[in-house]
Amino acid sequence: MSLVKCPECQQEISDQAALCVKCGNPIHSLSEQPSHVKTGWSAVTKAKTPINVFCLAMMACSAILGVSATQVDSDYALTAFTYTLHIFLAVSGMFFATILFCRKGMYHPEDLAKAKQAGVDDLGQDKPIIAAVIIGFMILTYGIYQWLT
Repeated sequence: MSLVKCPECQQEISDQAALCVKCGNPIHSLSEQPSHVKTGWSAVTKAKTPINVFCLAMMACSAILGVSATQVDSDYALTAFTYTLHIFLAVSGMFFATILFCRKGMYHPEDLAKAKQAGVDDLGQDKPIIAAVIIGFMILTYGIYQWLT
């Protein structure tokens, strides 16, 4: 067993280590090193970001709202269910507009840096203005719908 330097932070670590203990950079010997695309993809897919938490929260809220809307036993049951459906569609639409036009926002900056090191540097150009316009249009059209009904 010998010591090698991490190519990222120059910390001395064991040649048997899978990751640098200081910066977390993956350390592979030349015989074990996978292709750039495979390494880059694994760095991107293992990302733990706030958007993952948002997805889970959205699903939980939708489930709770859906169940509670079915528990209403009055003349307003259909209205409650309709508005629950409106909320779900609005949040889903905003979420997908954000995903489509703000791809880099889905990943933590450290994960993007690791993916770039591994050779994946083109996730597409972010266009938050387009996402904001789409979300604004959704809100405007829903306001017009409410005004007309």
